[in-house]
Amino acid sequence: MIETDLPPGVEILPLEMHRDERGWVSEVFRRDRARGPGPCQWNATVSRPNVMRGMHVHAKHNDYLVVVQGRMSVGLFDIRKDSPWYRRGTIVTLSGDDLSALVTPTGVMHGFYCHEPTVYVYGVDAYFDPRDEIGCHWADPGLKLDWPCADPILSERDRRAGTLAEVEAQYRAAGADR
Repeated sequence: MIETDLPPGVEILPLEMHRDERGWVSEVFRRDRARGPGPCQWNATVSRPNVMRGMHVHAKHNDYLVVVQGRMSVGLFDIRKDSPWYRRGTIVTLSGDDLSALVTPTGVMHGFYCHEPTVYVYGVDAYFDPRDEIGCHWADPGLKLDWPCADPILSERDRRAGTLAEVEAQYRAAGADR
């Protein structure tokens, strides 16, 4: 399911899949179709079923995500004060069966829940900086996200994540929304 009502700057870009009896091939990113600077670093992730990653937000880089195998629910929550979506969220589902790229700008929190074994690639338009990985607990009541899980597998960092209020303070301290 592709949600059409999204925070400003968040885009879901359908990708063409060329299928035959061997499988499929798709152009997941083309610089000539990109908006903005485009990724400078690409990452690949494999997640087991019932894995939750996030919620995270970045003050310095945008994400470009494509699920190439499996199925993922992506929670989005906007903390940009000047956005008409401020403090509003939604969940979209991405699947390797119907490729789309999800573009997430700075200031939009995001978390990933994998329903099944899932492989995804994501590009960022600034190199990894641990100071730009700001996160809160995925089930913080302020997010008001209706996740399709109750007890997901979490990293130690995500298990210990703070509150939405703490994330917003860290995001602003990082120089965002100025």
